[in-house]
Amino acid sequence: MKYGTDQKMRKKSFMTRAGTVIAAVAFFAGLFLQDPASAQESVWLGVSRTGSQAIEVAVPDMQAAGDDKEGLGKEAARIVNFDLKATGYFKMVDNQQLMKQALEKDLKAANGIAFDEWRTLASNFVVKGNIGYKPGGAMFLDTRVYDVQTKKLYFSVIYTATKNLFRQMVHQFSDDMLSRLTGEQGVAKTRMAILSKAGGRKELFVMDYDGAAPTQITYDKSLVLFPHWNPKRDIILFTTYKFRNPDLYAVDIKNGARIPISRRLGLNSAGEWSPDGGKIVFSISKAGHSNIFICNADGSGLKQLTSANAIATSPSFSPDGGRIAFTSDKTGAPQIYVMNTGGGEERRITWSGSYNDEAEWSPKGDYIAYSSLTGPNFKIGLVNVNESRDARIITSGAGSDESPSWSPNGRNIAFSSSRSGSKQIYIINPDGSNVLQVTNMAGGAYSPSWGTAPAIERK
Repeated sequence: MKYGTDQKMRKKSFMTRAGTVIAAVAFFAGLFLQDPASAQESVWLGVSRTGSQAIEVAVPDMQAAGDDKEGLGKEAARIVNFDLKATGYFKMVDNQQLMKQALEKDLKAANGIAFDEWRTLASNFVVKGNIGYKPGGAMFLDTRVYDVQTKKLYFSVIYTATKNLFRQMVHQFSDDMLSRLTGEQGVAKTRMAILSKAGGRKELFVMDYDGAAPTQITYDKSLVLFPHWNPKRDIILFTTYKFRNPDLYAVDIKNGARIPISRRLGLNSAGEWSPDGGKIVFSISKAGHSNIFICNADGSGLKQLTSANAIATSPSFSPDGGRIAFTSDKTGAPQIYVMNTGGGEERRITWSGSYNDEAEWSPKGDYIAYSSLTGPNFKIGLVNVNESRDARIITSGAGSDESPSWSPNGRNIAFSSSRSGSKQIYIINPDGSNVLQVTNMAGGAYSPSWGTAPAIERK
């Protein structure tokens, strides 16, 4: 939660007004995507689907050169299965034994694919891949997607990369398959900023969206809170207690350079970038109250947007940058409000729930996700920006669910949850389906901020 690290701190803050309210890829240098037109196989287009029935896909372990002691073939299949399932469009075959039997029958099939056998497992597609090395040492991934209804190759793509970019290469295939079948852009190559106590103190980490490759960014040995990823650059906002006062900083994750945004006396917190990355909104505690401020990306040009005799915090830009959602308790309990980016009239949009906080505007601008106290625990809620009666809770079950963050394409919402006993990061589709755990970190994982994919350089 943006107000603190637990419910007790948040409630205390509101109640007391204490004033301490608290292919190839650029980054993938060396990854090359061979244009489908020049790939080893032609591309068939025109497979159509009707209704909203899930697309059934079988992705067996891929073939890797040599003895594959590293298990790359199995790992590639696992990555693709997770990526496609997370979109909510696909129903993946999970019976490994039956897929192994189908692979054995492929060896005797005329064209290398026992279509009738695969069609008993998945009604739409089977994905096969080969991993190897080219002269010179570059790794390649040769992917082939077969339509089991037409019994034809649907498309094929060959990716080449340096070995350290193996995971990104597989994610690229997942995004390409999603785009070809649905027309939507995938998020398989994106990353998240999170907090974790893996080193003992709560510090800033970045990781792949599926929880892989967590990398520690800060070593402040104090308390780090409220990360938010710049939508245009690899820079992350956060609040740190490194110098005792909770200050707002930005850090460039490529070189570790820090930019002080606000070090004013009091709590400088809950910072969020504007959609173009040129502005920052955040809250500052002052004289026993907390208000929303806006400034330039370097901290200059500070302007106060709210001035109520209350607590206002947790601001979030609309995707067009014209409005800001935020939390205020000016009518008693914390609720979500919306105002123009220049300040002025404030419109309340949540009316159910005794404690609503952490608004996050959807990429399409139609809904706002937020944390809502429901019974003894927080759950993730959605409210229609233009119709407050269209509000619903999308998570359920044990534990507390908090800190929602939308994926760049709006297909998923990341959140932290204690449902497994320790705080970890999960993703969910906005309709409340398809909950997937993405972290299992010692020290837990908190406060996800869904970031961008590394820039892609296609050759």
